[in-house]
Amino acid sequence: MEKKIDPIRETTDEARTQARTLIRTARFASLAVLEPETGYPVVSRVGVGCDVTGAPFMLASSLSNHSQCLEQDQRVSLLIGEPGKGDPLAHPRLTVIGRFRRLVKGEVLCGEFRNRYLMRHPKAKLYVDFADFDWYQLSVERVNMNGGFGKAFLLDPQDVLSSDHDREAFAAEAHDFVLRMNEKHAGEIDRFASQSFKVNAAKWVLVSADREGADFFDGEAVYRHFWNEPVTDAATLENAMGFG
Repeated sequence: MEKKIDPIRETTDEARTQARTLIRTARFASLAVLEPETGYPVVSRVGVGCDVTGAPFMLASSLSNHSQCLEQDQRVSLLIGEPGKGDPLAHPRLTVIGRFRRLVKGEVLCGEFRNRYLMRHPKAKLYVDFADFDWYQLSVERVNMNGGFGKAFLLDPQDVLSSDHDREAFAAEAHDFVLRMNEKHAGEIDRFASQSFKVNAAKWVLVSADREGADFFDGEAVYRHFWNEPVTDAATLENAMGFG
């Protein structure tokens, strides 16, 4: 009897870093929900962000089909990863599997999500506060990642998420740090991002920061920079960035 080959590779630090980068740089994703009437999966294109721990979240209208499906069944799959030049199947992507919870308006997390989402989706200012729009938080259960041909990994939440210790205070301070850096160090951000990511952009903006790194936006795509060492608190973010 022919021995069955296991396509799943052993999880490595390189795989963890790739998965964290894919999630933290995503602006859009394909969302699969279950249609209550039929049980069939329905896929939508949605705008996403990631919270200060690296977990995806989304903003969605209650009028959308996927939001109405989520009211009946919170189980979802979220496909993240954009095709580039050449064969689309040769580019890394991952599927985050879990449950989307609609936040109650006024929850503390709503403020964190709003701050982080608008930095990478500035045009959403036109509708982000409409009454029919809500925030959805994804509880990550597992991640299936394809890092390219022959590079399949099955990741746990701890492989892709960072600490949520003192989360509320850290998220608020990190956002203040982002605003301060963009105001006082715009030129340094431009030079740093251009040299680091080898992309010519009219303007670079720092859009988010967390314990493990920071995210830069060129108006089209988000790029990830990891700190040399994880920071313990928001007060050390400026030292990690190394500006000023």
